[in-house]
Amino acid sequence: MTQSDPILSTLNEPQCEAVQTLEGPVLILAGAGSGKTRALTHRIAHLIANGIPPWQILAVTFTNKAADEMKQRIRALLHITDIEHVHPWNFGSEKLPVMGTFHSICARILRRDIEHIGRDRGFVIYDADDQKRLMKSVLKDMGVDEKELKPKAALGYIGRFKCEALSPKEAHAQATTARLQQIAQAYTRYQGTLTRANALDFDDLLLETVRLFHECPEVLQRYQNTWKYIHVDEYQDTNHTQYLLVSLLAKQHRNVCVIGDPDQSIYAFRGADIRNILEFRQEYGDAREIKLEQNYRSTQPILSAADSVIALNPNRPAKQMWTKRTEGPKILLHEVADEQAEAQEAIRTAMERRGNDVPLYEQAILYRTNAQSRLFEEACMRNSVPYRIIGGVKFYARREVKDVLAYLRVLLNPNDTVSLLRILNVPLRKIGLTTLGKLQEYATKNGLTLWDTLQETAHIDALGEATSRRITAFVELIKTFQRHAKEDVVSHLALRLMETIGLEQWLRDNTEEGETRWENVQELVTVMHKYDALEPHISLTSFLEEVALISEVDNLQDGEDALTLMTLHLCKGLEFEHVIITGCEEGIFPHSNAFFDKAQMEEECRLMYVGMTRAKTHLTLMHARNRMLWGSSQANAPSRFLEELPESVVERRSDNVLSAFAWASKSGQQKAYTGAQSAVQPYRQHEGVDAFDVNQDIDFDDVNQEQLEEGTRVQHPVFGSGTIAALRGDVAEIQFDSGQRKTLALSIAPLTIL
Repeated sequence: MTQSDPILSTLNEPQCEAVQTLEGPVLILAGAGSGKTRALTHRIAHLIANGIPPWQILAVTFTNKAADEMKQRIRALLHITDIEHVHPWNFGSEKLPVMGTFHSICARILRRDIEHIGRDRGFVIYDADDQKRLMKSVLKDMGVDEKELKPKAALGYIGRFKCEALSPKEAHAQATTARLQQIAQAYTRYQGTLTRANALDFDDLLLETVRLFHECPEVLQRYQNTWKYIHVDEYQDTNHTQYLLVSLLAKQHRNVCVIGDPDQSIYAFRGADIRNILEFRQEYGDAREIKLEQNYRSTQPILSAADSVIALNPNRPAKQMWTKRTEGPKILLHEVADEQAEAQEAIRTAMERRGNDVPLYEQAILYRTNAQSRLFEEACMRNSVPYRIIGGVKFYARREVKDVLAYLRVLLNPNDTVSLLRILNVPLRKIGLTTLGKLQEYATKNGLTLWDTLQETAHIDALGEATSRRITAFVELIKTFQRHAKEDVVSHLALRLMETIGLEQWLRDNTEEGETRWENVQELVTVMHKYDALEPHISLTSFLEEVALISEVDNLQDGEDALTLMTLHLCKGLEFEHVIITGCEEGIFPHSNAFFDKAQMEEECRLMYVGMTRAKTHLTLMHARNRMLWGSSQANAPSRFLEELPESVVERRSDNVLSAFAWASKSGQQKAYTGAQSAVQPYRQHEGVDAFDVNQDIDFDDVNQEQLEEGTRVQHPVFGSGTIAALRGDVAEIQFDSGQRKTLALSIAPLTIL
């Protein structure tokens, strides 16, 4: 193969090395925007072009969207025009390798082989809402008050146990406090309930696959001989269970290629372990290490700024990002008065860019916490700016959508107690909480599942005849549609079911909200049509699996002219012409939780790096002097990350002349002041702050050398005694005892310290 070949001709030298190193372990350190997806895609295409059967290649990606994009690129590179229809439960293809997320691939493995560890392949997958309902029930049965232990907190602990591949028994053994022992007990009960319901949560998909491989060596060997070439994208974000999975699969042939960037490891809260990529060379002593350092996304000013921030972190592999886009606008550091002004200015800036030929879909507002999102959404609505908020209420989490999904899951698996409880009285059947209590009592006394109990209502004396008839009718409905599920594909099955139970009439209650709910259900049926070509039972199972595994970023549609609002944690893998990062203040970003934890602070630094490197051309960093958040007003200092930015790549803007003087004083250059002043002019003075004429001949090196700080008591010959309320460089805001508040330049104000 020559450099004229389309697989190699568009690659730079390090990318070519990554593509052509086909045997043995390979570690590709790929900086932000360095074309890692291109390198990975071309590597897989190169393997196939060199005679490796596609079914022997596995590629694990971070999102389903990334997997689909890679498949499209491989088709284009290898000129594959016809799209094969592969059975969802089968692996291997004559033309394309297996690609997907850890969860989707493990789900397919378990659909085929979970029976080897005593489980039923008809399992359902519980999402976050289902897990919360189940945990709430578990804690109630344990007699644990939600004030003592919230379901979400318990699930957080259990998620971390599973990320570390710890079973309930192992979690018990490691529980050193009463609280951890309580959580370990909840973990045991939670897993038991999942098993009885023939359900798995997201973490179980991985954990049960690892257990399958450990307990059934012959199954592991079959997959090892199937996938002889393994690729893992975003390896810095893998957790210990995922590490074990990759290690087991790669153990026999050792053709494992991992690609990622330690500087972009931002998911420790999900169990991601940065050590997996940092210690790859220790596990594979003969690994080839390749660095991709040329950036194809951002301008050099953005890269220089981002590199200055990430340089704060120690013990990271050395790499220096560079780009041929050497020129570009400076990074805008924009100080505003408060969170209201921040939201308004962010929207105004985005619309200004739109007027300069940057469409809204090429712009994003990023924030550290979901609590910050509301004001940006409201500002968009006030200004009639179309927007899409990623991280709000998901489509598949809407009540009416969840109801339909619960019906379908019960048809597939009637022992799914969480789903069964959800639909028992939807639409209303007069089966209330009192009846559920009686059913629960009978089930506990006789050791039955809820589904078994519902089929024995004739023997439950506590139930009235009318209630028993209604429950029997519900059971017959489920059994009837279980038979239909063997004949109808999922879209036809759902439409038939909804007509039978009168869901449309129940949802459409002559209100706008009711119309919207019904429209959401119709949209769900549209998704189901994708599975019309499959066998009926497989159609139902595959649809429910896709819905369970879908992510918010997968739903992000290109080309829609709307401004994107999202948290920094969700922006990974995306890029925009213009990025606005908001809330760049101490306590907000970096978050206050990281102040006393070195590892957390390093992750906050990486999170800023990730956010900054999403920008192609324009980058705006915003911070407020005051902020109302979580019910209280805060006046936080600008983020420490802003202090690291080289002045040569920064343009400062503020609505407060005090800040302009501070920046000028810090630089000690008249030029800096002039630039700051010009940035200030478009903005109005705040009420209560005195404006004053500026002496252009001030020597900023000749400043008051007294050690002043916020809270220092001072004396002025005219205004009297006062306290320094705010201090920025050579300029102070002073609250005088007379009630006056003055802004004074320390280099010329006749102040003495009291």
